[in-house]
Amino acid sequence: MKRFLKGLVVAITLMFACTISVKAATLSVAESDIKVGDTFTLTISKTNERSEYELDYNESLIEKRSHTGNYGNVSSVTGDGTVTFYAKSSGTVTFSFSDKSEQDSTDPITITINANTTVQPPAPTSAVTTTTQTQKSNNANLSSLHVTDSDGNEVLLSPSFSPSTYEYSSVVDATIRTINVDATMEDSHANLVISNNATEELVAGENNKITITVTAEDGTSKKAYVINIRREALTVDATLKSLSIKECNDFKFEEDKFSYNVKIANSVKKLTLDYETSSSDATVSVSGNEDLKNGSKVKILVTAQDGTKRQYVLNIVKESSTTKKANNVIAEKNPLIIMALSIVAFGLIGGIVYVIKK
Repeated sequence: MKRFLKGLVVAITLMFACTISVKAATLSVAESDIKVGDTFTLTISKTNERSEYELDYNESLIEKRSHTGNYGNVSSVTGDGTVTFYAKSSGTVTFSFSDKSEQDSTDPITITINANTTVQPPAPTSAVTTTTQTQKSNNANLSSLHVTDSDGNEVLLSPSFSPSTYEYSSVVDATIRTINVDATMEDSHANLVISNNATEELVAGENNKITITVTAEDGTSKKAYVINIRREALTVDATLKSLSIKECNDFKFEEDKFSYNVKIANSVKKLTLDYETSSSDATVSVSGNEDLKNGSKVKILVTAQDGTKRQYVLNIVKESSTTKKANNVIAEKNPLIIMALSIVAFGLIGGIVYVIKK
């Protein structure tokens, strides 16, 4: 009996010794020369059935990328598996795999990561963005230049436009008050400034200087294009060349005379005027030519192109009914007076002849 008990104790002791000596798993790597930037695979072969295991390693030197089987830093082991790592820094890495509950661990495995590499592959989960800085342009040229008047008509420049020509001139009629400047740059990123007077009324009889300044995108180059626009002088003549009045046959227009007495019939309410200005650029306005009465004043205002004004005044004199009757009586008696004078004249002549014969 003692011998049986002694054998039983030995058997139990041997079984316990075998149980605790069984390692959780074995670890291995295929690569022997690992460099920064390389990826490598750690193979885990399970040798003991446990519920929860822990894989330990230095995370500052390597980074986990993928795995097969249920293996992570802490996972339930359901079978053999692999873990792929990326070597991000040089140094020595030690792997161990242990049972968390019973502290049963593998024999640690140590690998060395060398720093003899120059290129590191990008992380698979991160997109790499490359920023390319474009060099700014130093182009400060115009590609086109057009000038039009307020009616949209082209204003011809001399000389014809060229990006390398910086001064131009043109002459416009006195009637052209404003112009429009349309300039285009060779480089759309450059900055263009047109002087403020480009939108103002042109000064007549003078040169109007308009400047277009182009500054390159990089600010190193600046060019000024100048347009000299001369607007012809305005006319100053504010006189009439002729004037006639249909209702007054004896009206006579005189140069440099600006006031007239105009006799018209009592029934006339408005004058029919026919006039011509000395300058074709002058304008005329008439006032007071409605419902005319004796003493009314009809005013003819002539305005020259430069704003000079001259006024002609027609003083209305209407015939009264008494004056008209007197005129009619005189007109009716005129034949009798002529006949009487004729008889007297013949009598005198006959008397003179008689005296001579005696």
